[in-house]
Amino acid sequence: MFTTTLEKISRSENLTDEEASEALKLILNGDISSEEIAAFLIGMRMKGETVEELTSFVKVMRDHAVKVEVDTTNAVDLCGTGGDKSGTFNISTAAMFVVAGAGVPVLKHGNRSVSSKSGSYDVLENLGAVPNLQKDEVEKLFNETGMAFMFAPNFHPALRYVMPARRALKVRTFFNMLGPLLNPADVKHQFVGAFSKEAAGMMIQILGNLHTGNAYAVNSHDGLDEVSISSQSEIFELENNVTGNSVTFDPESLGYKKVQLSDLMGGDAADNAVIIRNIMTGTSTEAQRNVVELNAAFGIRVSNITSNLETAKQMAAKSIDSGEALRKLDLFISESQKVAGDF
Repeated sequence: MFTTTLEKISRSENLTDEEASEALKLILNGDISSEEIAAFLIGMRMKGETVEELTSFVKVMRDHAVKVEVDTTNAVDLCGTGGDKSGTFNISTAAMFVVAGAGVPVLKHGNRSVSSKSGSYDVLENLGAVPNLQKDEVEKLFNETGMAFMFAPNFHPALRYVMPARRALKVRTFFNMLGPLLNPADVKHQFVGAFSKEAAGMMIQILGNLHTGNAYAVNSHDGLDEVSISSQSEIFELENNVTGNSVTFDPESLGYKKVQLSDLMGGDAADNAVIIRNIMTGTSTEAQRNVVELNAAFGIRVSNITSNLETAKQMAAKSIDSGEALRKLDLFISESQKVAGDF
């Protein structure tokens, strides 16, 4: 069956919902060799994945996931696809603490680096947190702090059959696009970054197909899978299960001065951990602070705690200036260590 699927995509023919589902089930069940998985990933990339195929993949992945059972009211996930090759610091991970400091619950889903110097897991570990938590530990941490980080391999254990092929290929695959759509807590408010405008448009359609409440999917003109302050960004919005065309967002419309992309560059996980702490303590560059504040504003807005972006920006700024974001960072670090030690 899998050989037939490989032959079909080699002819640039799209898979039916059933074919896409069955192919991924075979992979996740460990029935397919790494060489065949690599061929499938490259074949799908060369053919070009459809929204229907990707929706089927997400459904299968969610069915195979370990579920995090917590109250997700107004909780948000901030997650990028990775694969933008930009070299920026971990902006969405930093924004997590600013959003939490504004009173919005955060259930962030993430991984180690696959195609960049520093994934969210890597930078959290360098900050002193324990990102490698299991279901019960994540639930306890979230209930005590209003924040959690869900390390993808712990909640999508079947991905162990895919990782050798992904690491060997070292190129972006559809799993980059799936990652932000696989939150184990099934949050209904998502702010996702994409490596291209086309990918962002597809992701917002998939989220709509899966009955997400509110979401933004963004890609900036300078290539970031975040809202940038060095260029305009394309932003797709899902509200009340309705998606539309993208809106071109200019950071100057919210009062942010444009900077050079080089001003947003990071380094390895240790370098990025220093940048994040500097932002929280008010000792970072203005560009570093502003890009995190802006992305946090979108995270706050998508939670539905406020109905407009200007108020969300003010809440994000207050979170940093009041020291609440720093308090949330330190609380996350200490409580994740405690929770890991208790189990």
